[in-house]
Amino acid sequence: MHHAIFYELPEADPDTDRFTYKSANGEVTIVLVGDPSKVPAVAKKMAGTGTELVELCGGMPLAVRAKVRAAVPSNTRVASVSFGIESIVQAAEFNRAFMDGKPPAEACIVSAPGANPAVDRFVRTAGSQNTTFIMADERAAPDVARRLVDQGVGLIELYGGFSDETAAEIIDAVAGRSAVGVSGFGHEPPKARFNPETAQ
Repeated sequence: MHHAIFYELPEADPDTDRFTYKSANGEVTIVLVGDPSKVPAVAKKMAGTGTELVELCGGMPLAVRAKVRAAVPSNTRVASVSFGIESIVQAAEFNRAFMDGKPPAEACIVSAPGANPAVDRFVRTAGSQNTTFIMADERAAPDVARRLVDQGVGLIELYGGFSDETAAEIIDAVAGRSAVGVSGFGHEPPKARFNPETAQ
């Protein structure tokens, strides 16, 4: 499977600021974007060349997910990161620091079987924003998260389909020292079924 992660980073160009990693599950392309309004068009183009899953960072408004879903084919899944009640306070504190121009470092952990999180990573910095992207499998991810918060990371986002059990282990591992957001899917309204006997 090929999936794409769209992550907001000031002044990033989604056509060139990309990183692709291949694993046993397929490949993931991390797309950095400075202007979220560009995401639907880029996602549509990527879906046309085989991207089956689009994930959006927690900093993007829900309206962006709706526009992406409308832009891509119906068989392309669209998810976005949200934060559970256990991370609400930490997420609000991170957002306040971000708005003040002094956010702590942040990180994204992407589920990738067979990855070596010590080397399968990269860092991007823009202004006061410093983000580390790390590929890790389910077993390694909790320890990766623990090490990140030990280094001062104040917000972690999980991508690529970590199980609920692993996400819970990661939340336990950070022990309230960082907000943890998990990529998930919204709900679509049920589609009306056409009944020719009752149609007017």
